[in-house]
Amino acid sequence: MSDHVCELAIAKRAHRPGILLRLGWVVAHCLMLPVMIWASDRVPDKDVADSLQAVFENAPDTIDHKVFAEGNLDSYLREAALRNPGLRAAFYDWMAALAKTHYAGSLPDPTVAYAYFASPVETRLGPQNQKISLKQKFPWFGVLDAAKDEAVAAANAAYQKYEAKRLLLFYRIKSAYAKFYLLGQKIDLTREDFELLNSWESVVRTKYKVSLSRHADMIKAQVELGILEERLLSLEHQTLSAGAVLMGALDSHGGESLPIPVSLGGHEGSIPLDGAIASALLINPDLKAMGFITQQHEAGVRNARRSARPNFTFGVDYIEIGESIFAPFDQAGKDALSVNVAFNLPIWFGKNGARTKAARARHRAAEYRRAEYSNRLRTKVEETHFGFEDALRKLRLYRDGLVPKAEQSLGAAYTAYQSGSLDFLTLLDAQKSLLGVRLKREQALTDLFMRRAHLEMLTGREWTDADVSPASGE
Repeated sequence: MSDHVCELAIAKRAHRPGILLRLGWVVAHCLMLPVMIWASDRVPDKDVADSLQAVFENAPDTIDHKVFAEGNLDSYLREAALRNPGLRAAFYDWMAALAKTHYAGSLPDPTVAYAYFASPVETRLGPQNQKISLKQKFPWFGVLDAAKDEAVAAANAAYQKYEAKRLLLFYRIKSAYAKFYLLGQKIDLTREDFELLNSWESVVRTKYKVSLSRHADMIKAQVELGILEERLLSLEHQTLSAGAVLMGALDSHGGESLPIPVSLGGHEGSIPLDGAIASALLINPDLKAMGFITQQHEAGVRNARRSARPNFTFGVDYIEIGESIFAPFDQAGKDALSVNVAFNLPIWFGKNGARTKAARARHRAAEYRRAEYSNRLRTKVEETHFGFEDALRKLRLYRDGLVPKAEQSLGAAYTAYQSGSLDFLTLLDAQKSLLGVRLKREQALTDLFMRRAHLEMLTGREWTDADVSPASGE
């Protein structure tokens, strides 16, 4: 192909077009040779990146206020995924790394040089008036492939970091949502207890007027009412800070008030520990990112080793020769075309060896760093799984056992108090016990939800009903 192009360029000499037009034609066609030989891009699929970028760029600047009115967790997650600045930064880091894969491993730009002979060099065919040179550098075999592999691995690592950022953001939102829910349950249970005690205080006061109750019982009831009222006011005041944490995760600081969640949803099945560990070691995006970084440094070792080989430069020189009265008529003014090749000599072996040694050290460091994180991840999954199972055990204990028994105990105590066979302090103890176990039940439910969310962040996946074991006794 190169010979064909050069023959066509020389054949045009009889028409004597301008030197710049001939240069443009030669450059345009000769550059096809390196493109056809070296263009072997292995660019990752861009469909996901293009779709996400379109979603980000077309998203409204402000959060839809319907999201705040609904108070739905899925809506919170969706809005945070669109607007959280940290997640967007991680996305555009990935986009930058992905764009690099399109030029990494490409040939360097060719060099074009022009020379005008102020004092023409006389030749047998005529004076040399001007010269144009075109040169292209070709690295050693495998260097461009290694550079491409480095860029592709870096892009894959950047995507996994984006996924890790998204999972961490979702965990923060779920955690804030669960704490907000727990606060709402504390308020509801405390208010219910306050209203119950308030009705009892009226009963005690009525009994005291007819000398059926002691003055100390009435004072005790009023003191307990004051304590519950102060606790209720404190809990209601905490809703501002709890809502602010959730608003911060949503990247919204417009002063809107969020409704207190009334339900956490989810399922209460037991997650198998072996499955959780296997998923974490296989899917966890931080661990996968480290794996791709290891691949990146492995390609860097190949790149450093092959960079110690010669680089070749191929060039073409086109020389315009003027008319000569001394040359034969058919050869007078015939332009010259030369082909040349050059290569560097990598003789500084100490520098080249040090570059390869540094690349191998980075590769080994990446391998050990990944192994160390894998061990810590396994330990973290085991710890979180233990907390999940402990919260599940407590939830079953309080919901299915202690709370119903405490309710029965309180009902029996109130009946006995009305008949006069039980004193008021014992009735208050029964009421406090019921409130305590109800709060612990909600605390266990919240802990279970948060532990599940933490496991989903560590394992990189959601656990559905089909993945978990049914609760015991069901």
